[in-house]
Amino acid sequence: MQTVTSNSKLNQESIQNWFVEQLADVLSLDADSIEVTESLTRYGLDSIDAVTLVGDLEDWLDLELPDTLLWDHPTIAGAAQFLITEYDIDEVEIESEAEETKELEAVGAGEKKGFWGRLTGK
Repeated sequence: MQTVTSNSKLNQESIQNWFVEQLADVLSLDADSIEVTESLTRYGLDSIDAVTLVGDLEDWLDLELPDTLLWDHPTIAGAAQFLITEYDIDEVEIESEAEETKELEAVGAGEKKGFWGRLTGK
């Protein structure tokens, strides 16, 4: 079964939104309280969380990034601008998370059906 996916172009705003959501999750903050122009250390981001966040960003963008990204660019706006400028991020297409979840569920459903089919002989 082939799943149709929708991709979206990245821009500075989408990267900032990703950062805000991740930072809120990592630091147990309300996303609405995070200002993209404030220093990340203001929110209590430490070096371990920063490196982890950069690793997650690398996975999301499928790029290799410097571990010091968030120390070299200590605001969400600054880091996003750096990525857009230095990595041609606006050329990268990402799969929307909702579509990725649907794909994973479809694959999981297919595996379950195959598993139960083997058990029941159907």
